[in-house]
Amino acid sequence: MKYGWKILGVLAAALLFLTGVARADVVHLKNGDRLSGIVEGMAGGKLTLKTKYAGAIKIDWSQVQGLTTDKPLAVKGPDDKIHQGLATKAARDELKLVQDGKAQVLALKQVKAINPEDKEPFKITGSLSLGINSSRGNTNKYDQALQGRAVATWKTINRLIGGFESYYAQKSDKDTDDNSEAYLEYNRFVSKDWYWLGNLRWEQDRFKDLQFRSMAGLGIGYQVWRTPPTNLAIEFGPNYVYEEYTDNLNKDYYAWRLQVTYDRWFFNHFVQFWHRGTGFMQIDDMDNLFFITRQGLKLPLGYGLFTNLQFNLDYQSQPAPGKSQFDNRFIFSIGYEW
Repeated sequence: MKYGWKILGVLAAALLFLTGVARADVVHLKNGDRLSGIVEGMAGGKLTLKTKYAGAIKIDWSQVQGLTTDKPLAVKGPDDKIHQGLATKAARDELKLVQDGKAQVLALKQVKAINPEDKEPFKITGSLSLGINSSRGNTNKYDQALQGRAVATWKTINRLIGGFESYYAQKSDKDTDDNSEAYLEYNRFVSKDWYWLGNLRWEQDRFKDLQFRSMAGLGIGYQVWRTPPTNLAIEFGPNYVYEEYTDNLNKDYYAWRLQVTYDRWFFNHFVQFWHRGTGFMQIDDMDNLFFITRQGLKLPLGYGLFTNLQFNLDYQSQPAPGKSQFDNRFIFSIGYEW
């Protein structure tokens, strides 16, 4: 029990820290005034600043002398190209964006929009990767890892995320690994950062005596960052969990679900670090918990191809009798993304 409380405490503290820290973007006006709040965007010559003291206010862009922000901005320049970065202190009538240690400077009069709305009614991105390791001779061994993930968005407020994983291994003509999982999640944004969600998940692991485990639930999510170089989302809510094992032991219970999704590009999109972690803790028995984590480094090769070096770490506090609590796996794969 004490370990469950400690883990929950740490996760809750992280959630409160990331969602509760006050932000303070600052807009400098030509008349000398300074306004603080959250820069939501600029379109049609009007800058929208969300404040605690007056709600969302509109400011004529022609009256802005400069601005600084605590979160990266997406800025449309004179060539309609989107420039990314934190807005930092700059000379008068200029906007300085810093990303990955590199700075870009635009004249304010060249800025067409800030955080422009995605006008595409529907778009989908995704990836598919395969890793294979095979050897024959003194040692006969075969390993296969197949993974896929897709994200669909439409009308700026809807997001659908789905994916699957399948792992199979054989040594000396005997199966040594056979497990798979799939997940589906729907997000509906109610503000720029907050969203409601519904999630489904299914998994099986033959060598953990897990016939299958299914999860379904609702919750809320907070998009801390959502820009091309950096994404961070935190989700929390209740789930119904059903487990069936090979020894005819079945369990069902309600659990709290906490998920953290993070990715960031480094060195001018040379390499991406990514992480997806999902944890479940039984509501009335905090000693019963499990989590699934995936993290890795992705290197683009061009033409949509990439290589991925991945580490999986899974934990179950109450596994089937005789089974280990921890599972880990290193994967090197080649994939294609669109």
